[in-house]
Amino acid sequence: MVIFSIKKLFYLSIIILPLIPLVNLHFSYNNINSEENNGSKRISLSNGYMNVNLSFIPEIDYASLNDLWYNHKIEMLIITPNSSDFINATKPLMEWKNEKGVKTIILSNFSLYEGIDDAEKIRNMIKWYFENENIQWVLLAGDAQNDLIPIRNVFNPDVFRWGDGLHETIPGESYKPTDFYYADLTGTWDSDADGIWGEAPQDNDYYLDEISWIPDVYVGRFPANDAIELEAMVNKTLKYETKPEIGDWMNRMLLAGGISSYSVYGDPSGEYESVLTNYILENYASSVINSTHLIEEEGNLTRPNIITYFNMGYSTVLMAGHGVPTAYYRNPSTQGYNSLDANNSLNAGKPSIVYLDACSTSSYDYSDNNLGETLIKRLDGGAVGVIGGLRVTWYFEDDVNLEKLNRGNAKLFWKEFFINKKFQQGRALYDSKVAYINSDYYNRGEGATFYDFERKNILTYCLLGDPELDIYTNKPKLALNPFTENIYEGQLVSITIKDIDGKIIPYARVHLKTSDGVYHTSYADENGIANFRVPAKVNNYNVTITGHNLTPSYFNFTTLPDNNKPQLFRIDYTPQIPTTSDIITFNIEFHDNNSGIESIYFFLSKNNFTDYTYFRLSNDFEENDAFFTFNTERLLPGEYSYFIVARDYANNTNIIYNSTFKFTLPKPLIDYIIPVLVVMIIGVVGISVFVLYNGLQKYSRMLERK
Repeated sequence: MVIFSIKKLFYLSIIILPLIPLVNLHFSYNNINSEENNGSKRISLSNGYMNVNLSFIPEIDYASLNDLWYNHKIEMLIITPNSSDFINATKPLMEWKNEKGVKTIILSNFSLYEGIDDAEKIRNMIKWYFENENIQWVLLAGDAQNDLIPIRNVFNPDVFRWGDGLHETIPGESYKPTDFYYADLTGTWDSDADGIWGEAPQDNDYYLDEISWIPDVYVGRFPANDAIELEAMVNKTLKYETKPEIGDWMNRMLLAGGISSYSVYGDPSGEYESVLTNYILENYASSVINSTHLIEEEGNLTRPNIITYFNMGYSTVLMAGHGVPTAYYRNPSTQGYNSLDANNSLNAGKPSIVYLDACSTSSYDYSDNNLGETLIKRLDGGAVGVIGGLRVTWYFEDDVNLEKLNRGNAKLFWKEFFINKKFQQGRALYDSKVAYINSDYYNRGEGATFYDFERKNILTYCLLGDPELDIYTNKPKLALNPFTENIYEGQLVSITIKDIDGKIIPYARVHLKTSDGVYHTSYADENGIANFRVPAKVNNYNVTITGHNLTPSYFNFTTLPDNNKPQLFRIDYTPQIPTTSDIITFNIEFHDNNSGIESIYFFLSKNNFTDYTYFRLSNDFEENDAFFTFNTERLLPGEYSYFIVARDYANNTNIIYNSTFKFTLPKPLIDYIIPVLVVMIIGVVGISVFVLYNGLQKYSRMLERK
């Protein structure tokens, strides 16, 4: 019996002893990094014996903040032929753009850039400014017909492959012009270097699409043959934006729904474009604007009616049907409005944006008497912007969802304009092209840029006019002064732009200029909210606010000095009784109603800051958080102290510490259990050895007796 018990104890000790280091390993701790307390910049905390080095804390990066003011990036390019007359004609427009906050320059030196022809040189010039500045807008100030500012002809044999006897109304079946070339700066446009531009995958040597289809900038054109024509278009645009003729025309839309086909494969219902114009009116426009709707099947879409209503003045115009370069057709055989009507239009002071949903009506590369070019060149009237096709455009019969080709393009343009509030005509056009490519029609695989006719429709609808111009949908009003409260140096200012009636202005522009000529522009979001941080010094600011249906409005304010340190409002951590197995979450809230918190540093130590770890939390220039949260790693047991360094954007610094900024992490129970187990095991082993020894002694004496 004794020998059996000894065996059990012996084996038990063999099993338990090797487990001791494993138990210790399992309950080991993750230590945090500490920093050497050296350097010349130190602070002494209130208990008198803790010296902490803060020399590593960087200064506020005022250089980056001020760079937003002193080196505001270029937003718009006006590109002219290398002629002083053309340059001088566009200077007033450039000056106005800069006054309202759209930093704009005039470029005419495109010959200095690489390229096999002027079109590629111009595109490479635009691309350079896109990559190095912040350009969004490009205005081509010169006609395409005589290559003052050339257009790019791309390989697009759509009518040859798909036309079934159809031909272009303008000579040339394989190559089609587009200004989209200057908007898409990502596509190669000639990846196989064969001199054939914009090829589809099936025509490219490497089976690659040479167009990316995502525009990088918004492009428009003034198709001027000389400086006189250019000056007229510039002056009309400036008057429209700065000194418009206020009236009900600003809240009116004219829609003309023609008939594309009287019958479709024997279906007497035909193809009535009034289905499209009705949809746009009922779903997009009616909640924003008043309207006049002329419909061919109802008999009121006549040429005299279109002329009469157009001459009354309408902010927005849509003509849907057939077309040739010089005319919009209200049905397959009857003109509804032509270049002569446009040249004689009587809507002086009330120019429209005109969307021509029809073939070839804006073929400004071919002749000067096309409908689109005549409208944009009409002195003080006609159109301030024209969107139309340069060549034959396409539609699908029985397109019940109004989502394909012409109808999809037109529908999405007016959706971007009215619903998504893209009232700048270039933005609405190019964003609608992106929306078309991302539409359900494309996602289902029915539409694809593989098809020549799809490529054609996206490429051929281009803008005549200033792409950055904001189109009226109501009488403009002054902006409400948003600067009624104190503004402090370094403050992140958040304002909501409204007109004097309290209506929110989406995407409004807030241009600030200091007394020393430094300036900055901030743009509001869809909800009219604009955020900007002012430099950390007292200054006077002159402000120009412009935007949709706003009369340019002028304000000023002076920033106040911020001499107040940030104040700690509360600090807590969870869990409230932490253990070594916990990740501790600290929640810190400050009050700084002036310039706002730039950064906080949280210092943590378990040896009175002989060494320590720290956590940095900060706001970006466009952030103004007062509440900060962070997690520690798992900590070793012991008593911890902490303090906080808080700094605002005016460089006021507050070091916050008191005797309550402590917590203790007790040793885990296992730390007590393991030593007891070790003692017990050693005792058991000792007793076992003693019993074994006595047993062996007794056994030896028994043998001796025998």
